[in-house]
Amino acid sequence: MNNFDIREPQLADLKALLALIREGTVTHASQRLGLTQSALSYQLQRMRRRFADPLFVRVGNRMAPTPLAQRLAEPAARVLRILEDEIAALSRFDPATTEREFRLGVNEIGAITFVPRLVRRLAVVAPNARLAPLQANPETMTGALESGAIDVVAGHFPNSFGGLVQQLLYRRGYVCVARLDHPRIRGSMTMREFGLAPQVHTAGVPTMREWVDAQLRKRSLEGGVRMMTQHVSSIPFIVAASDYVAVIPREVFELFSPIAPIRIVKLPAPIPTIAIHQYWHPRLASDPAIRFFREQVLKAARAEPLPGIAPAARSLQNRAPAPHRAP
Repeated sequence: MNNFDIREPQLADLKALLALIREGTVTHASQRLGLTQSALSYQLQRMRRRFADPLFVRVGNRMAPTPLAQRLAEPAARVLRILEDEIAALSRFDPATTEREFRLGVNEIGAITFVPRLVRRLAVVAPNARLAPLQANPETMTGALESGAIDVVAGHFPNSFGGLVQQLLYRRGYVCVARLDHPRIRGSMTMREFGLAPQVHTAGVPTMREWVDAQLRKRSLEGGVRMMTQHVSSIPFIVAASDYVAVIPREVFELFSPIAPIRIVKLPAPIPTIAIHQYWHPRLASDPAIRFFREQVLKAARAEPLPGIAPAARSLQNRAPAPHRAP
């Protein structure tokens, strides 16, 4: 019985053993392994000491394996095959069969306007996957993305988040709305009329509130805010049931106008758009499943046609440049 040392087995030794058996010469085996002949010869000497066996002896112009080397060949090949399969599996992802749960951080607007489009896309390209929309919290967003508690966050976060990668999905437009049968407002308003009209605002869109306030201050006017609500999706129905006016995302108007009798009212100043990004952490950026999910988020945001399904008549006007790291 051989009294060999099996401590700290090295994969390089197993690869060298198999290469020498297959090639029969140090010259050809070293070429197969991408080593110099001297490096492989040194490795063979080390293996001989470890296994207390010559392992290979010269027979003519070839290196013939000893019985121990022949017995080692099968388990060595098995170990390397298992390792290669396991490593390959780490980078393998099949959308058609995955049952993974993808976690998307969004706010209320994203949940009601964007998530349905993403659900529709995933149902086609990853039918067994699950989607978990979670509330996006700017204060905990970086930690949640770093830990993997959330895979991707989509939304408008004007403050920079250090360490995150971000990619523009599209620019969200806004419109001023009033009820269809408003007694005083028709198709357009002056800023003075807008300032005098009772308004409903939401804390969920602070950028628009700041824009409205700035426009009124320019004209030495004060806004007639009558209501503040946390619920953006309630505003179309509040406007439809009152004389209030509001500035809301165009997506929200298009979603609710079939069931809430409201209309767009033109203002003299163009309402700015805001950038909607998706964010992820670089620690998980190379994960094939998360990479696939980011691609689907982008395609859903751009309203790209689904495989085998005609493109929708309406699509978001957007631009999608390459992602970049936030400073």
